[in-house]
Amino acid sequence: MATIATALPRPPTARPRLRRNPPVSGLAGTTDVLFVKHIENSRLRREVDRSKQRECYRLLALLVLVFAFGFAYAWQHFQCLRLGYDIQGLKDERTALQQLNRQLRLEQASLADPQRIDTLAQGEGLTAATPRQLIQAGSVAPTASSPEFARNVLEPVLAATPDSVPGSPGKTPSKEQ
Repeated sequence: MATIATALPRPPTARPRLRRNPPVSGLAGTTDVLFVKHIENSRLRREVDRSKQRECYRLLALLVLVFAFGFAYAWQHFQCLRLGYDIQGLKDERTALQQLNRQLRLEQASLADPQRIDTLAQGEGLTAATPRQLIQAGSVAPTASSPEFARNVLEPVLAATPDSVPGSPGKTPSKEQ
């Protein structure tokens, strides 16, 4: 058969096919038979290498230390950012409260304006106080025996009819009439 394949002409575009794994020896066509041998290792103990164990523990301790420092740095950084945002919020709140304080002071000044109060009082039918109606406020409160108290309180009463005030020197009402 090999002679027939060489005798036939090959097509001009076809390339010869190469074998990927050519057999190294003459045993390439034989099948291998493998037997499983069970090995019992239950009684064996691995010998612990103390130097390698120490090296592993040192590496583990170094990794824990690096992680702890990294975590502390990150926590500190995020705390700094959070506090920065809190400070900015408080500054904004302070600015808003200062603006509100300015507005309230302006409103208080406009409401306490004497000309405005006088205009509102005249609109309600109130008149300016006479000097007799004024009571001076001092550090000492007037007592019942002080002349200012008597003058300010009793003068309007005496200005009324003298007959109606008991104990006045005028005419007293009697039961005989």
